[in-house]
Amino acid sequence: MLSQVRFGSRYWPLVGTLIVVLLLLGVYDEPVLAAFTRLWQGVLAAVGLGQQAQSVQAGINGGITKRFLPAVATYAALYLGICLLLLRLLLPSPAHWRLALQLYAGALVIYVALVLLGKLAGDAFWAYRLARHLLDFVVSPLPVAALYVLFQAGFGPQEERR
Repeated sequence: MLSQVRFGSRYWPLVGTLIVVLLLLGVYDEPVLAAFTRLWQGVLAAVGLGQQAQSVQAGINGGITKRFLPAVATYAALYLGICLLLLRLLLPSPAHWRLALQLYAGALVIYVALVLLGKLAGDAFWAYRLARHLLDFVVSPLPVAALYVLFQAGFGPQEERR
């Protein structure tokens, strides 16, 4: 049974709201990241970890990120969470949902592997750049749209018929 039937009249407004939130997060990423940076710097300073966070940040290669790492991680987690929630609402079956989760998890594993490879290769710029491009793709609405279209077109796991 499709998700639309499950959610009834609340389904499309919820989907629309999540799409608008994703688009706004994408358009206003700089102010959102600045707010997360202020928040994390304040929290870390309040618990006495401000200096340690700054020294860790100084040791991070600019190819990975130039922004404050906890802020970037929070933004990425928020964005990915909304993408996954949107996919959960849009995908027609649990098998599609599981495959979508596996694809996202696989992309994140590849991202981590590329960052580690870059570190092991003596700060290899190409690995960091490739990892950055992969993360930029994952933290975007493109995978959500592509998975939705592909699964609606019949690609992916087929539902069992009784």
